[in-house]
Amino acid sequence: MQSDSPQQRKKPSIYAAPPAEILLLDTPSALEAHIGTARRAVTGRYLEAHAHVQGLVSSWIGVENRVEHRIKSLLPPDERLVPGALYAAIAFLSGAILARHRALPIRAILPPVLGVAAATHFLPKTSANVGDYLGGLEDHYAPEVARVHEVGKAHTRMTWDRLSEGVEGGRARVREGVLAAVERLQGATGLKVREALGVARSIEEKAEKVIEEKIADFEGVVEKTEKKAEEAAKDRVV
Repeated sequence: MQSDSPQQRKKPSIYAAPPAEILLLDTPSALEAHIGTARRAVTGRYLEAHAHVQGLVSSWIGVENRVEHRIKSLLPPDERLVPGALYAAIAFLSGAILARHRALPIRAILPPVLGVAAATHFLPKTSANVGDYLGGLEDHYAPEVARVHEVGKAHTRMTWDRLSEGVEGGRARVREGVLAAVERLQGATGLKVREALGVARSIEEKAEKVIEEKIADFEGVVEKTEKKAEEAAKDRVV
């Protein structure tokens, strides 16, 4: 009798056989592929739009910061803006009211002239800073216009100096004529007209000093009232 081989005599394992590995391939359908492509395209467009909007916001914030810095540089710390700006606005509106029945050039020129004159008087440092800034812009972007502007200002300054000299000369001649007439009148009549004019002049100077003192006192009272109002407003806020 033929004996069994060792492999044939091997006993079966008491454990279950390990499961066979099954590899599943996830093959998307055509619809899923189209949906994925569309989703990726939309996501890319959204990211591009978001980056563009963020760039615009950053640019706008930069513009705001530059404008704020420029305005702060134009406003001197020792000059209050509120009263002077109100006076300039009132002068501008007054010019518009005065020129409303005049010719078109006068209606176009008078309000800004009065407004600029009032701003120059009540806000001299701010007006000077604004003028320098506008002059710098003019020199940078329109040098030819700036050159013509400078020539015009030079001619205007020369004309004003000549007018001032003429007015001063006229005043001097009038004063000399009046003094000569007073001397002749005093010599002919014996009246002390010159002394009387001197007394009147001294009285006028005293009256001017009193008026200036009253104006200064009134301004001091107004400043104190404004300070009290500001303190009261701060207390209310607190």
